[in-house]
Amino acid sequence: MDLSMNVSNVYRQIYLYNNNNNNNNNNNNNNNNNNNNNNNNNNNNNNNNNNNNNNNNNNNNNNNNIKKKKNDLVQTFRNANEKFLKDVIKEGYSIIRKETEKKVKYVIIKKDSNKPSKKIIYYLHGGAYLIRLTNMYQTFSYPLCDIRDDIEVVLLDYDPAPEQKYPSQLNQAMEIWNEITKEHKPEDIIIGGDSSGGNLGLALIHKLKNEQNVSPKACFFLSPWTDMTCSGESYYTNYQKDIQSGEANEPLTKEKENIIQHSDLFCFTGDADRKDPYISPLFGDFTTFPRSLFFVGSEEMLLDDTLKIVEKIKEKGNEVELVNKEGMFHIYPMYISYLPESREAYEKIKEFIADSFK
Repeated sequence: MDLSMNVSNVYRQIYLYNNNNNNNNNNNNNNNNNNNNNNNNNNNNNNNNNNNNNNNNNNNNNNNNIKKKKNDLVQTFRNANEKFLKDVIKEGYSIIRKETEKKVKYVIIKKDSNKPSKKIIYYLHGGAYLIRLTNMYQTFSYPLCDIRDDIEVVLLDYDPAPEQKYPSQLNQAMEIWNEITKEHKPEDIIIGGDSSGGNLGLALIHKLKNEQNVSPKACFFLSPWTDMTCSGESYYTNYQKDIQSGEANEPLTKEKENIIQHSDLFCFTGDADRKDPYISPLFGDFTTFPRSLFFVGSEEMLLDDTLKIVEKIKEKGNEVELVNKEGMFHIYPMYISYLPESREAYEKIKEFIADSFK
């Protein structure tokens, strides 16, 4: 079982546990409150000052706990990452690890055949820019090689934050693009990515247009992280629904949002302007944009990151399709071994790639 599935299961269990406890506690609190109102009216005035002091202390403790929780989650990801770096070998396929002259690492996955590769899926992995390429992406890539006999998947293994920050990962993504286009034309390449990899893929498309006036044939993204300013309303409306990044029992406040934005989850941005389109692709120019397919879960905090960018692409008359799956969570299409909704999404990705390469 891959790391992300373990993490999602943990958060789903926490979410359900907290919701059940919250409902039970609310019922108990209502009963207790009725009794307390009858018994404690004379004591309330004396206790108000103490309660206010305690509330202030609790707020400070809660804020510290929020930041610690986010930073601890980052460390958990990074520690666990070491267990998932070993190649997952599958009969009939090849895994080739390569490195450019500038020491940028990447992996090629393709079927064992004598046919030369003519079509490329260039995929950029997620993980908040904090982890290296894990073997879950090998498992995700194998069936994509079955779409055509002349297709291969290229996976960038970028250097993670906080050791490397913007623009390191974007420069590495461009380096591998340039490596691919030594032998393949842009119209023979499809870019894909999930979460922070979606952020990187979208930023790369902006950069390619601005610096080389080229574009991939098409692109697909799973829950892309498009807005580092966190301007989407879904950060608030889905905070208590999000099983990976939210809190079931507490709403998101401006103070909490500020704490999260300054936690390790955002460390890849460094001191860069978070409205820079290469940091937040949502703020880029979509006058031209390749054919695209986006997936997002209705219950994730990053819902608006996808909805807003899809709307901008549509407004400029570009071809884009959105799958906003009800009840689903962040990067749900990745879990093809576990969920029918994920398998349905994965089949749609395969159809999109096959149709784009016709």
